[in-house]
Amino acid sequence: MKVALLTKKKKFEIVDEKINNRLKEDEVLVKITGTGICGSDIHFFRNGALGTMSPQFPLSLGHETGGIIVDRIKSKFKNYANVVIDPLDISSCKKIEKELCGCGLKHNLCNHQTYLGSHPTKGSFREFMVLKKTQLTLLDKNIDPKISSMIEPAGIAQYCIERSMINNRKENNILILGCGAISMLISSLLNSMGIKNITILDQKKDRLDYAKKYFKAKNLINIFLKKNIDPKKNDFNYVFDLITNDASFDYGIKAISKSGKYIVVGIPEREDFIKINPHKLRIKEIDILNVRRSNVKFNRMQDIILKNSIPIHKLVSHYFKIDDIQKGFNLAADYKDKMIRGIVC
Repeated sequence: MKVALLTKKKKFEIVDEKINNRLKEDEVLVKITGTGICGSDIHFFRNGALGTMSPQFPLSLGHETGGIIVDRIKSKFKNYANVVIDPLDISSCKKIEKELCGCGLKHNLCNHQTYLGSHPTKGSFREFMVLKKTQLTLLDKNIDPKISSMIEPAGIAQYCIERSMINNRKENNILILGCGAISMLISSLLNSMGIKNITILDQKKDRLDYAKKYFKAKNLINIFLKKNIDPKKNDFNYVFDLITNDASFDYGIKAISKSGKYIVVGIPEREDFIKINPHKLRIKEIDILNVRRSNVKFNRMQDIILKNSIPIHKLVSHYFKIDDIQKGFNLAADYKDKMIRGIVC
């Protein structure tokens, strides 16, 4: 089977690996139908690192994934069933409960977790994968299998909202810093709750226009961090930071209201650590919340998407064969060709 490996910064190679047909009882063999090019994959592509993680090349990336079951031993799933794949695996943790793992932590914080595409766990930019049964959720028949990989970023967006503990008060005023796929999903999901005052700030006019047209953003700021944009009105009681660098953080802290909640979502570049003036936080009593991966189960996420008509299909602007993964990453990394989300299939 074909496997795409990042062999050095900004360089993929396609290699051939044998398919593992020796399945254990808790495993299934899945043909990968599509994997999204995520922002975290772009970090590895550009820098060979993600935050403080800098594993050695070659890297096997990819975690936003859907597929078709082609082989299993004992499973509730049938062969050729369409599934969405949870990149998080905590099956090695004992006494797993619905809300907490055996460590007494939320599943996304489990000390024994592995995660697709996070070294040393192999990623899904490949044709086939052996996965744990617990990582699979049947794809709802009303969701196109071509876009099943977009359920994972939708889960991230939903988890951001749940972490914020936001309610559906009409007075809520939301600022989203950055206009990528997860930003658009946050906007659409908030709108489905009845929250209408949503502002997205970014440099890219085409993305902002797209967010307004399809993802319910009301207000757009398309000149990022310029002097003629005054953040001192202090009228945003929730700020979702999908950029997370010194500039975005400084802007967001100025723009947030007293007792506001600041949700840190984006992962900074490797050396881009944020300088925080605690007095600015203290004066406004700002709550800062962080998000790591997702704790939203995919069966529930599919229900949310379908109930609220969240247009996940509009996230996908490009499709690439695995042989063309280099082209896909080049476009994504340089924000070219009006790319929102690309799927490697």
